[in-house]
Amino acid sequence: MALVDSGSDYPIFPTEVAEQLKLDLTNASIWRFSGTTGKIQEAKLAEVFLTVLHENDEGPAFEEVKVTCAFCDDFNFAGVLLGQNGFFSRFKTTFYQPSNYFEIEPWEASLLRRD
Repeated sequence: MALVDSGSDYPIFPTEVAEQLKLDLTNASIWRFSGTTGKIQEAKLAEVFLTVLHENDEGPAFEEVKVTCAFCDDFNFAGVLLGQNGFFSRFKTTFYQPSNYFEIEPWEASLLRRD
């Protein structure tokens, strides 16, 4: 589960996710940001493949995309934030707030899944 956050520069994950993915963040670039705790936070940036699933986890909706994600030790949000670089830069999102849903479609036709 993830929250679509147009105010976030990168998708942000708790560091535990990097550990689960067995990512080596030893030499990763550091990104400093604020917004989730009210103070400056540090995250390590790494390239990963992001998959958007169909509603109800019915498999991938689009082809995987390679994106730069931030992994933060003190990220205290229940889930993941999907931000500008890697999500909004790759997918068009249309919000239907009164009906409480949104649609996602890729900017590039090559990301359309052809199953």
